[in-house]
Amino acid sequence: MGYGVQSHTSDLCATGRALLRWLVAVVLIAAAAFAPERASAQVLYGSIVGNVTDANGAVVPGAAVTATDQGTGVSKTTRTDQSGTYQFVDLQAGTYTLKVAVSGFKTFERRDLPVVTNNTTRTDVALEVGSMEQSVTITGEAPTLQTDRSEVRTDVTTKELENLPVPIGGNYQQLYRALPGFSPPVNSHSVPTNPSRALEFNVNGTSDDQNNTRIDGVSTTHVQLPHVNAYVPALESIQEVNVVTNSFDAEQGLAGGAAINVQIKSGTNQMHGSAFEYHSDQHLKAWPESVPAGQSEKPKLVYNQFGGTIGGPIKKDKLFYFVSYEGSYDHRNVQRKVTVPSDAMKAGDFSQFLPDIVIYNPYTDASGTTVADPSKRLPMTAPGDPRCNTATNP
Repeated sequence: MGYGVQSHTSDLCATGRALLRWLVAVVLIAAAAFAPERASAQVLYGSIVGNVTDANGAVVPGAAVTATDQGTGVSKTTRTDQSGTYQFVDLQAGTYTLKVAVSGFKTFERRDLPVVTNNTTRTDVALEVGSMEQSVTITGEAPTLQTDRSEVRTDVTTKELENLPVPIGGNYQQLYRALPGFSPPVNSHSVPTNPSRALEFNVNGTSDDQNNTRIDGVSTTHVQLPHVNAYVPALESIQEVNVVTNSFDAEQGLAGGAAINVQIKSGTNQMHGSAFEYHSDQHLKAWPESVPAGQSEKPKLVYNQFGGTIGGPIKKDKLFYFVSYEGSYDHRNVQRKVTVPSDAMKAGDFSQFLPDIVIYNPYTDASGTTVADPSKRLPMTAPGDPRCNTATNP
């Protein structure tokens, strides 16, 4: 009876611990989901900051400031503090509309405001006296000099990703050759050890394993091969690439050469997609030097890389989807030069490799004298072999 109670109590304790672990996990997930906006997630997001003043330069506290993503319709609202300052952190990269409204002033609206991953966009607003029903709208204003961050950075935008030529294979890393401080990216290792076909490169003279690439905030450094990435997304799926090569923020760790942030596209309120195909075959290439003279056809070589993307709304202004696919087909006749044995070598005659050396038969005659092989070239043969022509010791 005592053992039964003890066992039952142990089961209850184990069940209680399991429930406690589940409860802690649920609390942590809920806390993450409903936590206030973080100010330290710039690696994955962008920010909009600025000051709101009147026409005379006096600060305007308490003004309502709204940032709306023009692609998804998702908006965030904040108010200026006592010094007239506002800030939005953790904004998804994209194009935004900024709206500022406060009693006694005309409503200010700035459209087509770009927000870039790992970057701060400053927009200072000078309000005009008037009614809130009146508005001042600015579209396509020239970007201002970056004064809120000190790093040395380069942004590869969607337009550049779409328009700059990339060699067959569609690897966005090929575009690094156009960035300052980068050595030309090169292929690294075989496909089995590097299935993503990631490229390796040096930045500002540092080792090629001192770079860190994040895709949507997640580091993709290959564990066994730290100088390449474990995953290379399709070029068509990338929205932008942000590259920092000096004066890194503390949040951009694990990088001594380049801290690279890749932002994948997302769904919007409008259905959108793309399709692509890279094709190469033997008819588009020169004759290989290994082809024997007189051969009438080039060796077969067919390579196709294909795929597409599609994205759109699940629930307008709330929930979206984006899907990307990439595949490849590689069919070729492989030709290699190899060394094979000649007919003489197959028969045991290696004399062509030993022109000045006499090969002796290891057997002796009746008097114990070593006898050279009659051919002077053939290797040893077994007793009784007619080529041996020797007698063995009794």
